[in-house]
Amino acid sequence: MLMRQINNVKVSLSPFNKASKASRLFLNRVNTDEARRANPALKITATMLNDAQAPSRIDIVYRDGKTLGLDTDKLKIDNIVELVNKHAKKLDEAEQANSW
Repeated sequence: MLMRQINNVKVSLSPFNKASKASRLFLNRVNTDEARRANPALKITATMLNDAQAPSRIDIVYRDGKTLGLDTDKLKIDNIVELVNKHAKKLDEAEQANSW
């Protein structure tokens, strides 16, 4: 994942809801040592919801200020990663083009 282009990750999920599996997996992927090395300023906030039927949500804030909000109960982890990386890849390409 392109963590360098992300400033803030907020994950809200109900840990006992089967539908929040993708959110839990996403939280595991962004909270790794590799992701922390790629972006030490990355702020990760996880909120555990008390209601077992509460929908899961992921909110992303990119370096350029754009926000992405995803209701993740009906998404798979690969779809979430693809959606998050879509804008991050554009920012990464623009950054590389400006560095030439």
